[in-house]
Amino acid sequence: MGAWNQLIWIFFPIPIFCLALLSLTWPKTLQKFGADLVGKIFFTRFRAGPVSVQPLWLFFGLSLFIFVNVARSLHSGPAHCKTCQYHAETMWYTKAMKWREERNFWLSLFNVILWYMVWTVHRMRRKILELKDRVSELEEVVKAQDGSSLTDEKPMAPKDEVAKKED
Repeated sequence: MGAWNQLIWIFFPIPIFCLALLSLTWPKTLQKFGADLVGKIFFTRFRAGPVSVQPLWLFFGLSLFIFVNVARSLHSGPAHCKTCQYHAETMWYTKAMKWREERNFWLSLFNVILWYMVWTVHRMRRKILELKDRVSELEEVVKAQDGSSLTDEKPMAPKDEVAKKED
């Protein structure tokens, strides 16, 4: 499978599917399931000898490598036509190759951005889930304290009255 087939059929659908899993507003259990699934697949470390790598960074690195190669080829200009016999063919071939290189540049840049977004959205989703869990814990603590301490304590004074008493 060539680099562009790999980019189009593997490197595009996977991050788009992951972003859909991470960014859709589903019930909390499905949000957690999506974040856990993406985390288990792309943030698990694999060892290959002395090297330890996460699949997300492997895909990001390969996408970045393809992007750098495309940017280099775009900078060097389109290849020359070896089979063209007429000037019109050469002009057409040059324009077509320039358009192809520019298209590949934008596709590879989009792919790099997709993998970066998977990393960023996964990190944000994890943080959101942690904060939601913390809010739930604090709500339970407040409910437990409200039930037992409402009859025991006197009502609290507003902050302005406390500040006046201190002066």
